[in-house]
Amino acid sequence: MKKVDMHMHTCASDGTWDVTELKEELIKNKVNIFSITDHDCVDNIKNMQEIINSKDNLLFIPGTELTAEYQGREYHLTVYNYDIKNRQLADLINWTNESKLNANKEYIRTYASNKYKDISVEDYEKYDYDRKRGGWKSANYMIDKGIHKDVLTHLADFGKAGMKSKLKNPEEVIRTAKQSGGKVFLAHPSYHYKNSHMPEEELRYWLSVGIDGIECFSPYNRGHEQYYIDFCKKNNLMISGGSDCHGMFIPSRKLGVPEVELGDLNIKDLLV
Repeated sequence: MKKVDMHMHTCASDGTWDVTELKEELIKNKVNIFSITDHDCVDNIKNMQEIINSKDNLLFIPGTELTAEYQGREYHLTVYNYDIKNRQLADLINWTNESKLNANKEYIRTYASNKYKDISVEDYEKYDYDRKRGGWKSANYMIDKGIHKDVLTHLADFGKAGMKSKLKNPEEVIRTAKQSGGKVFLAHPSYHYKNSHMPEEELRYWLSVGIDGIECFSPYNRGHEQYYIDFCKKNNLMISGGSDCHGMFIPSRKLGVPEVELGDLNIKDLLV
């Protein structure tokens, strides 16, 4: 059977691998069907399409991971087979990224610059970093300044500052994704329910707003895969799975883990 990994990130968002390195890892790990799902980004889709050839035994399904807010929490939606030229989708992606950048800049301007020495928004704006180290600008800036030891420390400090990106609601995000021709999946549903599963009532909310499937296999869902599979089968939803690999940025999330084969999933509508 063919191995599948429908959730991974490159250096176009917060991963460390470029498309050539990712292709090498896919072949090495014998993953045959895959998607790049960079956070609110499609920059590496064409780059990957250009380097795959018939000898690679790879089937690439274009993807992205869109961000939405529901009941005060950030949720992620993986979207596949959209029209990459769709203007509304591009506008949503640009708006979301601008909102995230503004929140990070505001954190530097109103909180970090007052709390820590040698921090200023002017210095931050001039700062640049190698995208292949993974992560994002504010995290790498504070790490390179010697203030935060790692990304988790940065996230905790960002939270103490009360900062939050403005995000669109799920209804608008899903509507825009579907207007672009995309199929929408609820990514890693156990993310906010560590060592447990998302309550059925909440799953029914996502069903009501139009998801096409659920990422039932994920590092976050361990031990609860069958719960999500049963919900999908009962409600005629597609079944996906992915590693959420970020290259070496999050070494514990390895490409192709959990190991999923095409027969474990229901993604036939993505293969046409």
